[in-house]
Amino acid sequence: MTTATATLAAPAATASAAPATSRRRIVVADELGYCWGVRRALDIIQDAASVEAKIAPVGDVIHNPQVVERLRGRGVEGAASVDEAVGRGFKRVAITAHGMGPHLAKEAEANHLELIDTTCPLVTKVQRLAQKLVRQGYFIVVYGDAYHPEVKSVIAWSGTSKALAAKKLSDLPWNARRGEVGEGKVAPPRKVAVVSQTTKNVDELMAFANELQALVIPEGGEFRLCNTICEPTSERQTALKKLVERDRVDLILAIGGRKSSNTARLADVGNRMGVTSYHIERPTDIDDAWLAGVESIGVTAGASTPDDVIEEVVDHLVARGYPAPEGGIRPVDPEYVPAY
Repeated sequence: MTTATATLAAPAATASAAPATSRRRIVVADELGYCWGVRRALDIIQDAASVEAKIAPVGDVIHNPQVVERLRGRGVEGAASVDEAVGRGFKRVAITAHGMGPHLAKEAEANHLELIDTTCPLVTKVQRLAQKLVRQGYFIVVYGDAYHPEVKSVIAWSGTSKALAAKKLSDLPWNARRGEVGEGKVAPPRKVAVVSQTTKNVDELMAFANELQALVIPEGGEFRLCNTICEPTSERQTALKKLVERDRVDLILAIGGRKSSNTARLADVGNRMGVTSYHIERPTDIDDAWLAGVESIGVTAGASTPDDVIEEVVDHLVARGYPAPEGGIRPVDPEYVPAY
């Protein structure tokens, strides 16, 4: 098996670049940037892209504005719905990597549109698991952001009114343990299962699940937790934790689109570990005041962040006196497929 390695190009010296000091450094996380599912989605959409036969993804193919802009130049332009795509004259629509409910395929067929599906297989796995749990009689709780397309898709595929999204107990319709009675007391049903949005933080998922379990298990209740946080998300969070513990950085920059849930979680992990961490989309988001007195900067990036965007951030830091990191970005195995 051949292994391709993406490396950070050493930035050209500029007259305006500040001299690097020996104590300053940039430390790149062992795992960061594009995950397998994102690469797969982009390969599918790029292979199908044509300015003569434009494609309208319903939403963003991935949550990265730089990539979305590049795809627009190749005939890939997002639409809010199938109806909008039809109204704008598109003959082809696409399901994004985050997934979509079964309605989209039906709407595409009804309008005689070609459908291109880039759903990450790890998201498809959660959709199918939700269906299985419903057949087994569980009420489904999706731990995640109710507005996120992935969460909406899982709930839609579950095909039941007994499914909802939540990130804290107050998001749920229940406020009492099973068996508790009294005015205003609402207890959960006997069987409740939790699945997670694939890009969430496992520690936060466990805290939520433990609280919910305490409501469900009394009086013969049955609780099931399915950790569906994807392997790439966990790997990037673990790599960031190792970076903090091993390299003792003073500041963390988590690079990714504003809509990127997994990038937001990386910044959360850093802040929870006591290191000031910022979610940035591009180098211009960096406030020079953040760098005052900072010797060591940790760099990580969400699963939908391309390598060149990471390089731009590093170049920005090098121009401000930080030596380019040794070793470049983590190796990329083009034949890698995660366990799912």
